[in-house]
Amino acid sequence: MKKSNFITILIFALFIAGSIFVMNKDYNKEAVHKVVKENSVAKVKKPVSKPQKKKEEKKQDKVEEDKKQVSSFSMQNTLFIGDSRTVGLMEYGKMKEPDFFCSVGMSVFNIYDDALSVPKVGNVTLSQLLTNKKYDKIYIMLGVNEMGYRFDKIIEKYKELLSFIKQKQPDTTIFLQANLHVTGERSNSDDTFNNHSINKLNKALSKMADNKKIYYLDVNPIFDDENGNLSADKSEDNTHLYAKYYEVWGKWIVSQSASLTKEELH
Repeated sequence: MKKSNFITILIFALFIAGSIFVMNKDYNKEAVHKVVKENSVAKVKKPVSKPQKKKEEKKQDKVEEDKKQVSSFSMQNTLFIGDSRTVGLMEYGKMKEPDFFCSVGMSVFNIYDDALSVPKVGNVTLSQLLTNKKYDKIYIMLGVNEMGYRFDKIIEKYKELLSFIKQKQPDTTIFLQANLHVTGERSNSDDTFNNHSINKLNKALSKMADNKKIYYLDVNPIFDDENGNLSADKSEDNTHLYAKYYEVWGKWIVSQSASLTKEELH
């Protein structure tokens, strides 16, 4: 091989080797930069402080405690009293343990009059039912069918009902349920059945609760829209809930009752 050719090949080989070295160097530099960047990002993450960790643990403990409390809250020996909304709860709420004494049109004015069919009990009046069976908890939702009567008379009759129940069942715990709102459409067009009147009655009912043997439950925030009316998409007729929401209501009752009483009631 001629000397000039050898020199040419040698120069070419050195050029190739140099190019590879430069490429590797750039690659390594980029890789190192990436690792440094990732490490820097990792270092930005601050460890959870002890107070924050304790706060999160306390919150989780509260969640577990609430779950345990709800699961242990018995609905046996429980009675629901009410109008057509309570009829809906009986039919669609999937609450198998409680008894229901309810009918369409029931009010504090006519509640003592008629005998109603109570499953596993028979056809009984309220007086007969409370005389023959002991209940640990009694839930009441009445008030909408009373609209149109004088307000003071409604309150008077409500208090009479509470006294009647306590006389028949002195050891029971009573849960007064706020009356469900109607939709804005009905409330704004009905001089009698409107949310102003319902809120006025609910406020009076809340004052009857002593949080010892009488509690007040208000499920309205679960079903209301942003204006404090029953959400139109949750009602079939501007007054009653769609069937699927009665189960939501039933579960809420159990959860809220357990939270209010903070003890196992059997």
